[in-house]
Amino acid sequence: MNVSTKEELHLFSQVLQKYLSSAELEKLARSSEFVRRTSKYRGQDLVTLCVWLSRNLASTSLTQLCSELEVATGISMSAEGLNQRMNRNAVTFLRELFARLLKAELGLSSALPSEYRDHFLRIRILDSTTFQVPNSLAEHYPGAGGCGHTAGVKIQLEYDLHSGQFLNLDVGAGKKNDKTFGTTCLSTLRPGDLCIRDLGYFSLEDLDQMDQRGVSYVSRLKLNNRIYQKNPEPTYFQDGSLKKQTEYLPLDLEEIMNHMQPGETIEIRDAYIGRDKKLATRVILYRLTDIQVQK
Repeated sequence: MNVSTKEELHLFSQVLQKYLSSAELEKLARSSEFVRRTSKYRGQDLVTLCVWLSRNLASTSLTQLCSELEVATGISMSAEGLNQRMNRNAVTFLRELFARLLKAELGLSSALPSEYRDHFLRIRILDSTTFQVPNSLAEHYPGAGGCGHTAGVKIQLEYDLHSGQFLNLDVGAGKKNDKTFGTTCLSTLRPGDLCIRDLGYFSLEDLDQMDQRGVSYVSRLKLNNRIYQKNPEPTYFQDGSLKKQTEYLPLDLEEIMNHMQPGETIEIRDAYIGRDKKLATRVILYRLTDIQVQK
């Protein structure tokens, strides 16, 4: 083991000690079921082997990996023994460790001043990024298709603009649906939160839950959703009950937009969106400028 590798191991050890004690690291290894019983091969040894000791982990022989592990940690293991430890639980453990270190390292210095602190408890921004990986990983990380690649990884991240802290983080297959992950984040909502999400997370059910929990939201509206307003003169049956189909009137958005100037914004208050169940909301219409249309 050369000097540079020793230095890297020392730096990595410092980062781990800063955010995770040895006991916490082993607890994480057990919760991911990478370690199930007392063993000489610990979670931190897997991290050392996979992250720092081998520059070409996927192409290095098991025998060579065992040799590097013994030189670095003093742990002697057979090639077959190491092969058995390179399993799904090991992947789960490393993924969770990465998420925790990333959250801890970046979350400390990401807080931004905001004039909306008095209005919202937290401003939650949710987004994702996807990148391609070699097609040989398609079984574990199937991609969304396109560009001739069958494998991809998607990172989902939700953070609080006030504190800079990460609220939800997930690393998974590229084909995973944004809307599905957005729904899983609902359990962490608190009254007074503001959720900002792009069109990929749009869900009337999720927006309705936010509204019921006292949570504000900003979202783009899918084109297949119409906008309604209450009918001031609905029709009633002879028994006095309301004819449901006359309760709301659909708005002609195209007609409204035709009277707007490029760059103009119109707010429609007391609006409703949805089909069977109408969600009360506010709708902002913005007409693109000619330059924006060209882009």
